[in-house]
Amino acid sequence: MAKSDLTAYRGKRDFTKTSEPAGAPNAGTGSRFVVHKHSATADHYDLRLELDGVLKSWAVPRGPSLNPADKRYAVQTEDHPIEYIDFEAVIPEGEYGGGPMIVWDTGTWAPMNEPHQGLSKGDLKIRLWGEKLKGGWMLVRMKPRKGEADTNWLFFKEKDTGVDTETDILKARPESVKSGLTIEELRNAHPAQRQQKSVAKPAKIDAKSLKGATRAPMPKAMKPQLASQQDDPPAGEGWIHEIKLDGYRTIALLDGGKVKLLTRTGIDWTDRYGVLADAFTALPAKQAIIDGEIVVVDEQGITHFSDLQQALHDGASDRLTFFAFDLMYLDGYDLTKGRLADRKALLQALLAPVVTASSALQYSDGIDGDGTVLYDHATEIGLEGIVSKRKDAPYIEARSKTWVKVKAPLSGDFPIVGYTLSTAVAGIGAIALGQWVNGDLEYAGKCGTGFSGAELVSILDKLAPLGDPSQKLDGMPRDVIPIRPVITAHVHYSNLTADNSLRHAVFKGLREPEISKAETPMPRQRIISDADLANIWVTNPTRRLFGKSGPTKLDVAIYYAAIGDFMLPHIFGRPVSLVRSPSGRLDDIFFQRHPFTGMPATIGSFETMSSEEGELKKYISVEDAKGYLALAQFGVIEFHAWGCHWDGALEKPDRVIFDLDPGEGIKFRQIVEAAFFVREMLEGIGLTPYVKTSGGKGLHVVVPLKPKLDWKKTHAATGEIAARIAKAAPETFVVNMAKDKRSRRIFIDFHRNYRGATAVAPYSLRAKPNLPASTPLHWDDLRSVSAPEDLNYSTVPAIVSANGDPWATMDDDAGDLAAAAKRPG
Repeated sequence: MAKSDLTAYRGKRDFTKTSEPAGAPNAGTGSRFVVHKHSATADHYDLRLELDGVLKSWAVPRGPSLNPADKRYAVQTEDHPIEYIDFEAVIPEGEYGGGPMIVWDTGTWAPMNEPHQGLSKGDLKIRLWGEKLKGGWMLVRMKPRKGEADTNWLFFKEKDTGVDTETDILKARPESVKSGLTIEELRNAHPAQRQQKSVAKPAKIDAKSLKGATRAPMPKAMKPQLASQQDDPPAGEGWIHEIKLDGYRTIALLDGGKVKLLTRTGIDWTDRYGVLADAFTALPAKQAIIDGEIVVVDEQGITHFSDLQQALHDGASDRLTFFAFDLMYLDGYDLTKGRLADRKALLQALLAPVVTASSALQYSDGIDGDGTVLYDHATEIGLEGIVSKRKDAPYIEARSKTWVKVKAPLSGDFPIVGYTLSTAVAGIGAIALGQWVNGDLEYAGKCGTGFSGAELVSILDKLAPLGDPSQKLDGMPRDVIPIRPVITAHVHYSNLTADNSLRHAVFKGLREPEISKAETPMPRQRIISDADLANIWVTNPTRRLFGKSGPTKLDVAIYYAAIGDFMLPHIFGRPVSLVRSPSGRLDDIFFQRHPFTGMPATIGSFETMSSEEGELKKYISVEDAKGYLALAQFGVIEFHAWGCHWDGALEKPDRVIFDLDPGEGIKFRQIVEAAFFVREMLEGIGLTPYVKTSGGKGLHVVVPLKPKLDWKKTHAATGEIAARIAKAAPETFVVNMAKDKRSRRIFIDFHRNYRGATAVAPYSLRAKPNLPASTPLHWDDLRSVSAPEDLNYSTVPAIVSANGDPWATMDDDAGDLAAAAKRPG
């Protein structure tokens, strides 16, 4: 941990005059955050993240936005003491930062990448869980101009369940989460310290003050300036980079209260755009010509041309938004010979009185300097690309090279199926990529660019142990060393060739589960002995599962032997059902609930009444390591367990599960944030939830219980709790299992909590390509998992061996379900 230093903070303040904390030595490792609203020289917001015993701080002049399209400028400032997280007061006039400050939002935060590296590289991904701000956010450092410090960043929302493109959260929730006071109310509550500020007058919009403006009559029409195409964002200074919007290019003419909206070819489409024209009449100008793009913005802040076409077809002009990015004429003055930067500044001032977060008229902002950061971000979130414009250029009614458009490449995650060696760097020369097609792996080409020198060596260290000559794919070049496809690369590429290979692939990083290394892992109780490991045997050990590229039967047996010490405590003494595939084919998979002919003698069984048939039936149980290993060597791929023990407690469950099953359009990060919401709700009624991946698309939130209620009452109680969660966040959850109710929402499946129902057991593999595992996680690690399939037969044993089982002591947290269901929450 870096040594904290509050020298800069203390040097700016006189603590005999201000009530701000001086700060005591603090070696804490908390994960709190705060956003202060501060009215000093001008109103602004301060984001502060607890790290290394201090609050890392950024001033965000325009404040956070829940719309991913809003890129907020942020300036990194001096570290603040931890005690500042609760500070709310009026700083006396004349002191540094004089003026009222409120705790606008606070809560906990978690890094999505290693935070020190993120701060160093200027790419910090975080998750916030506050009262107003929730979900994923990005802090991206902007490239400094010559002579500037590297303190300029962009702060913006990621696309997840916390996105809201309609609500201006700053206006909707102006109050302190600590006191409930607004900035004005706090100032008025402290008259002795009241800031005697003069009320700022609105900036005068003066067209003739723009350098290069010339007196001229207003044109009846104008042709738009068009951008030239190029492959990469322009390098160097002097450019403004804007998001490339996917809509209709439009020039708006305002003249004496009348508005015309002209296409790029000069056709008047004002009537077709309906009520959109009304948005221009409120502008503080008599005459104006504005260049922009008409779009429809989706729930994720992305524009799609197809959505615009549909809105026009439906006559839904209220869905249209005009993004203005240039101003060519204003109140008697031709501005086209002025600098772009000056025109945009004047445009922003013109729009300011009418633009809100939900208005039909918006200002298209840009960033200065190197456009690579914005270009990479546009690529990752699926935007069309960026447009880069010379800051000092005039407006030209033609195609020019002072405006250039750079189309964003495609991006994706591809399993690494091999590599080539480079003798020059003693590392990899390139990686070979694959893609899954109908459950089988096919060769998709090489990727040999985008690596740093250090990565060429470090990636080789990860890939070399995975070598497997039998994994050679059709079409793979002779110089490629084949490996097991268990590590995934994130790449950008231009398109696919005729044979479905990636063209112009550029490496952007490995997609690996970033599970934090436990300082003191839970002690491991040996259940599977070294002799058991040495005696693993299966028939047809090299037979591949689920296609010619899948793992082998021996891989499955080795996995279960390696994970047995951690998995067995969760299934010992419980009724289990099995998913078997003796042949290894996807079409030869079946569910086994009852003992079967030829079943190894070491596997346990017991008799009880069947819930469905009402007659006495035998069920399978795992009572010792020998029976478990025998099943793993007998074509068993999945273990599913009841939420109870069969010997003496069969009718009273001791674990329940809330299965978060995503509907269409839900991404994994949204499920992660939903799981944290479920956790908060369950903890609020006195239960202690644990979490694991399902091995599929969803997550399982599991709660240990004292075995008091029978199955019927348990099912009813969990149903009531699930309904309560769905009611608290109806835009996120449903408890109706109908498919048409689950689009873009998450189904809380509590129906595994009845007698005879099973759920996939902790650490069980799933019968899918590459054998993902249903993996228990610490809550602190959940946000570090970007793709649950990365937790699989190859990766999980090493992770758990190094960290221990995060569920090892969960039974100590057994709760009272009956009492919890009665608590308000």
